[in-house]
Amino acid sequence: MELTASAFGLMWEFRILFKVNSGPPKPGGYGWLVAGQHLSPKNDVMIEPHCGLYGGPYVPSTGGVHYCGLTSIGLLSYSYSPLPEPMKIGRYCSISSGLTFLDSYHPLDLVTTSIITFRGSSVLCRDFTNSAQVAKYGWDIHGGKPYPTLDNDVWIGRDCTLQMGIHIGTGAVVAANSVVTKDVPPFAIVGGNPAKIIRYRFDEETIAKLLASEWWTYHPKFLCDIGWNDIPRFLAAIDCLKEEKAAKLNLPFLRINDSMMTAEMPQASGPDRSDVVRQRISA
Repeated sequence: MELTASAFGLMWEFRILFKVNSGPPKPGGYGWLVAGQHLSPKNDVMIEPHCGLYGGPYVPSTGGVHYCGLTSIGLLSYSYSPLPEPMKIGRYCSISSGLTFLDSYHPLDLVTTSIITFRGSSVLCRDFTNSAQVAKYGWDIHGGKPYPTLDNDVWIGRDCTLQMGIHIGTGAVVAANSVVTKDVPPFAIVGGNPAKIIRYRFDEETIAKLLASEWWTYHPKFLCDIGWNDIPRFLAAIDCLKEEKAAKLNLPFLRINDSMMTAEMPQASGPDRSDVVRQRISA
């Protein structure tokens, strides 16, 4: 998809930022995006309003897959780190700089872990093997695992590393310099290498109530009016909001792929389907 003034304008209308606290797009670009550049997502990405993707194009571990810098991300989430497109991030997530992923694997169950078993066209290896030979091993550079998924209200500190295939639950915190190799439960604070649970942010009953409230599905204006510092009061107010239709979010989102960008509304069945197209910008 070519990045035009119209594309930048729609991104700005949605307050999708590519530089911290940036203003409207300029003639030459918008944040780290450059006017006239062809953006080539390998996957559909779905981006909700009021979020920040500040890191730029994603550079993987050596031998991994490069991505354009967009990813599916929810309301009021941001990342100072480049992110891969297949990743999925919920609402209210905060990701610091220096995040990396263990996204380039070598096989462990063959005679050798060498690239000669999966890089047939490499200059180092092509005198001895070929693509047809290495294809029979069926090696996946990602180790057969997807990129991590973050639920809502996840905070990842600086210079962390995430294993492929893990899931980080709502309200979780990952301490700086951690290497996370396993799923992180909701509201757990984890740290270290490998990361282990240090403690939980709240007691079990409070965690259960916060998860049941699904507060991230309500309009942030209502939530800010309630206030964030008194959890029992917050939960009681959310309970009252359940009867107020205007308080529930039904957010438009941008769907972006290699050929076009569309602004859509989710169906009641979920955010992966849409029946209303507000605007379409094609390559």
